[in-house]
Amino acid sequence: MIKINKKTSKKITFLLFFTLFLTGLFTFKDYGISIDEEFHRSSGFYWLNYILNFTSFGDFKNLVSIKINQIHGFTLPLPETYPYYGVVFDLPIAFLEVLFQINDPKNYFYFKHLLNFILFFISSVFFYKLLLNRFINYNIALIGTLFFILSPRIYGNSFFNNKDLVFLSLVTITLYYCFKSLDKLSYKNLLIFSTLAALCTSHRILGFFIPISFFIFFLLSVLSNTKNLKDLPSITFFFIFYVLFLILFWPLLWTDPFENFSLAFNYFSAIPLRIKMLFDGSYVGTDLLPYNYIFIWVLITTPLLYVIFFLIGYVHMFKRFFLKFLNVREKNFYSDLWRGSKEKKDLFILFNITSIIVYFVSFNVSLYTGWRQIYFLNIFIIYISIYAFYRIDLKIKSLSKTKTHFGVVILYLIFVAYKMISYHPYQNIYFNSMFNNNAHKKFEVDYWGLSGRKFLEEILILEKNKKIITIGVASWLPLERSVKLLDKKDRSRIKIIGQEFQNADYLYTNFISEVDKNSNDKYKIPSNFSKINEFILDNMTVYEVFKKDGPIN
Repeated sequence: MIKINKKTSKKITFLLFFTLFLTGLFTFKDYGISIDEEFHRSSGFYWLNYILNFTSFGDFKNLVSIKINQIHGFTLPLPETYPYYGVVFDLPIAFLEVLFQINDPKNYFYFKHLLNFILFFISSVFFYKLLLNRFINYNIALIGTLFFILSPRIYGNSFFNNKDLVFLSLVTITLYYCFKSLDKLSYKNLLIFSTLAALCTSHRILGFFIPISFFIFFLLSVLSNTKNLKDLPSITFFFIFYVLFLILFWPLLWTDPFENFSLAFNYFSAIPLRIKMLFDGSYVGTDLLPYNYIFIWVLITTPLLYVIFFLIGYVHMFKRFFLKFLNVREKNFYSDLWRGSKEKKDLFILFNITSIIVYFVSFNVSLYTGWRQIYFLNIFIIYISIYAFYRIDLKIKSLSKTKTHFGVVILYLIFVAYKMISYHPYQNIYFNSMFNNNAHKKFEVDYWGLSGRKFLEEILILEKNKKIITIGVASWLPLERSVKLLDKKDRSRIKIIGQEFQNADYLYTNFISEVDKNSNDKYKIPSNFSKINEFILDNMTVYEVFKKDGPIN
């Protein structure tokens, strides 16, 4: 019976991944362009050009130079001014764009979206392997992978967010090989682990938390048993190759690696973007976030069942290891912080999510537009949620043979999948059922500006006979970027004029503001414009459209 269940579970898992891949393959063109994509395209070409300076590929370098001169109008600083963003995704994409001669903006953004999703798809496979490594239970690993994939905001971002979701994907794969190394400190495991850890850190500097945590756990094992000092050569091997690969993968470190690493760390610890954000009905500064900022954003944008399981799992884990810590001083059989590799992995996850959140809250690290900069924490949230489900499953098995709890979870996952389908392609603005009523009045919804494409396509249909359509933008959104996803024949018909409202035929707003709209009229709709349309999704107004009635009286 067990073998049949395992075989069935494996078949379902294969079907799940096959369905996920096909879904991404057929829908990646549905997503709009985000506000940061043009910057990262520029960053990729900037560093590609930097590397080509060391080669003799003159013709290729000329093509790259032409691309650089064509890129303009992004919000973030120039890559040469703030060169601290990682390039392990942007640079290869830039190379492939030139290699395959992808010259239409619509096509190279679609190409990037596809590769972004493929990396997330690969990471979902490794998340399944990670859960299987820990729980040795195909059904539990399958449920956990469904949690991972059916996280609406994470899934939506997996197509266009080449910062936070690429980092999440890399961290997921790296954690799997970290677990493999915790099981066995073989040079093969450590070499792969060091390579992936370096990729993580070179993409986003916060990735160094994985090797640091790995070293801390080595020290803990030595304190528990000095015989573990025999593993010091293996740990040294890991860190030598980690540093070598980090420098190799991050061109910023090719000159003065220690100084530039320090500059990058300082930059991302206090990003010099000082704006106001709508949070819980009030405008707060990015540098003066309330202590509950992270907790509230996770709570309102994560499916509720995941949150409930996470709280149960976290409390159980924390209590378990806290009691073990208290007993360390006593010379008894249970004096170690963990018994076996499974408990060690659980503590590793608990230690990291706790440490990272404490770091962000205690040092008031700059965050903005939700919790996207720490989306990678969703890996730990889902892990702990599944840990709770696993413990519940063991408890129920000890009392009866019922599988009702699996049925309840599967029904909930079907509900989440339905919500994701209904949100498509705006899963990135998902709020769970308790908080989606008029969420746009209390929180930022379409920060990425993906709805701009939908608006432009609708306005082109509405004004199909008009040669030039002049559009003002009553929000902090570079709507002109969405024009790049239109067909060539339509791009010339759209003229975006920002806040020059009286020169506009239409005004678009998705309510995003970098100033306090209660005291600043920068985005106030003039009285001679009337609302003609709005896009409402799951009780949330995503954007509104206004048309000029005539001159102001």
